[in-house]
Amino acid sequence: MHERTDMKGKIIALGASLMLGVALALSPTVAQQQQAGAPAHSRAAMLEAMDKMARFKHAELTEKKAKAAMEVFLIMREKYPPELFRSKTPGPDGTVAAMKASEKAKEILALVKEKGFSSIDDWANTFTSLGMAIAHVREGGDTAVEKRLKDVAGSSLPDEMKKKITAMIKATTPPKSNTEVAKKLLANEEAKKLIRSVENPPAKPARK
Repeated sequence: MHERTDMKGKIIALGASLMLGVALALSPTVAQQQQAGAPAHSRAAMLEAMDKMARFKHAELTEKKAKAAMEVFLIMREKYPPELFRSKTPGPDGTVAAMKASEKAKEILALVKEKGFSSIDDWANTFTSLGMAIAHVREGGDTAVEKRLKDVAGSSLPDEMKKKITAMIKATTPPKSNTEVAKKLLANEEAKKLIRSVENPPAKPARK
């Protein structure tokens, strides 16, 4: 039996990390790296990630679809070892590609379709969109977004970097309809249990 390991940074990178506020917290991280003189390859990777996030298209959420997305994630975390989804490409794109290329791809596709998704990509986009919506509500909503945009505009970062961060923040800000779904989920006990389960992987079994 496979030992269960922390899935954060693997499947969880699809959206659960965003539930923790990564989408809204990225701009200060970029600023710190710039000021600290981070290695060029690190900055390049960060810029590439921001460009991808700036092109993100949110899935249209419903409470039913959001719960189904979390249920799929929890089933996969329980059923498959994290090694199955390792990819040379970091981040969500790499994880999804690894899922589709894995020996369990047909099983995973059957699972997501059973839960109402048209494809693995459809599920991943829904899960990520849900993470962004929940993070948005938790981090202060539109007021927090406006503050971050002002902070970026008033920072000493190069103009090109400001443009990239601004585009990323705007793209990762969920539509109001998704925000409303997230608010309902966070006010529902059953849904909150699902969210907690996604965000808190089970503890590793003690070694004997």
